[in-house]
Amino acid sequence: MKPILKRTFALAMGLLALTAPAAAPADKLTTALAQGERMYREGILPSGEPMQAVVSGDVPVAGTSFTCVSCHLRGGLGSWEGGIVTLATNGARLAQPRYWKFPNLSPEERKELKLQNPPARPAYTDEALAHVLRTGIDPGGRELHPIMPRYYLKDPDMALLIKYLRSLSAQLSPGVDATTIRFATVITDEVRPEDQQAMLVPMNNYVARHNQISNGFGNRMYLGVGGNEMSGSYRKLALSVWRLTGAPDTWTRQLEAYLAKEPVFALLGGISYGDWKPIHAFCESHQLPCLFPLTDLPVVSEVDWYTQYFSKGYYQEGQAAARYLHGLAESASSSRILQITQDGPEAKALATGFRETWNELGQGPTKEIRLAKGETLSPAVLRSLVQQEKPTVVLLWTGPGAFEAIESLAGQSDRPGAVFMSSRLLGAQVYALPEQARVFTWFTYPYRDPKDEPNASKYADSLLAGLTQRRPETRISTRTYSMIQILRQGLMDMDRNFYRDNFMDRLSMQRDQVLPDYLRLSFGPGQRYASKGCFIMQLSPGPEPRLIRKSEWVIH
Repeated sequence: MKPILKRTFALAMGLLALTAPAAAPADKLTTALAQGERMYREGILPSGEPMQAVVSGDVPVAGTSFTCVSCHLRGGLGSWEGGIVTLATNGARLAQPRYWKFPNLSPEERKELKLQNPPARPAYTDEALAHVLRTGIDPGGRELHPIMPRYYLKDPDMALLIKYLRSLSAQLSPGVDATTIRFATVITDEVRPEDQQAMLVPMNNYVARHNQISNGFGNRMYLGVGGNEMSGSYRKLALSVWRLTGAPDTWTRQLEAYLAKEPVFALLGGISYGDWKPIHAFCESHQLPCLFPLTDLPVVSEVDWYTQYFSKGYYQEGQAAARYLHGLAESASSSRILQITQDGPEAKALATGFRETWNELGQGPTKEIRLAKGETLSPAVLRSLVQQEKPTVVLLWTGPGAFEAIESLAGQSDRPGAVFMSSRLLGAQVYALPEQARVFTWFTYPYRDPKDEPNASKYADSLLAGLTQRRPETRISTRTYSMIQILRQGLMDMDRNFYRDNFMDRLSMQRDQVLPDYLRLSFGPGQRYASKGCFIMQLSPGPEPRLIRKSEWVIH
């Protein structure tokens, strides 16, 4: 290149360098925090390679197998399992000394109470944090448990991880102040007034009862250091009702207006007869917890975080039917499945749950027929389909209008071996199935055996004072009672660490609960569907049939 061209090229490149947009500081910080978050949650370096570490002295492990989040949890407040206590590693705790006695007191409270006991370790500097991550030796000179990985991290990667830890649960989440935690519940406009009251009455009764606890804080037991630590985690509760109107595609805008006007820590319960998806998406995008909404149409996701459901709803019943049939090993491989679905989201969820699970189990394709909107399955149509498809099992995800068609199969030589229906979709009409059809008709039943339910549900009455119309068949009040019991435990476990991710972590760590409606509610890190089972039932013969259990609790 000639000198003059070189000078021109260099000038042009210089101008380009001057005019090219430089990354803004805020963008750099966002990128750095995202990279640090990935290291914490997935054990992946910015280069895309897994973090490298050793445990138990010299056992090499990949960071993807020993991620920080698996023990310190998403909120960073730590956990306990198998006798091993994992310490908090969130920003707020790292910035403070750690004490053996009364560890939850803030520095201001310790000063006010004139506590003189020395710390187990001082506050972490960045250098001390890098040292403990590499060597397992904290700034107090104590060595961490051998199971804590010692990470081989270069300085730039270490800086990213430390920057993320400094930001993790560093500030209390919105909706909390020194005296109150604010919650809201969502009600969509098609919900009948009696169903709204069935949810709101127990919630308001619980809030009123909880808010009276502070009346006892003048007692002597709360005046000592231990009492101060205990009462310091208490906050009164405030509950707002967010009512959504109009089309679902307008709900996000309405929810954003509510949240901007009145920031809340989380949504509690909530009720809609339709799809919960718009509210679920809002909670995900705003990192807002939603605890056990009353919906049979939840979002089924393995990665979303902020909404915890009682179950997968209708989808889970479809799953249970597939697993039950798969368990009948002698016939599963030769099954010819015919799914007939009513028009609507409930039947669609049932059919999807069955189809996806059936495929995951390695079974063959299913034949699916969808009825037109408002169409009732007639005996002639069902007989024709059976003769044409020759199914061994028919899944009828319809209402009771199909009972006459099912009855028409009785006594037919080409009758399928089994017909499955959803007891939840049928409601109280399930008992109206003609007796001739009962011997070959099975129902998915996602609740506790009816004969055992009264003993579990009677406790919900303690929160129903003032409810004028009780309709236990809706399970609204009993499910609300269960939500409240899990909330109550979650508030205690959260202590004074009022971070939304920590709240979800504490819910996930609760022991299995025996509460109304479901045989059990079990939890695990990251799990978002607490009831994981379903019974298969049949009706007994006679003029007053009962549901008879025909399976164990089928696990999805």
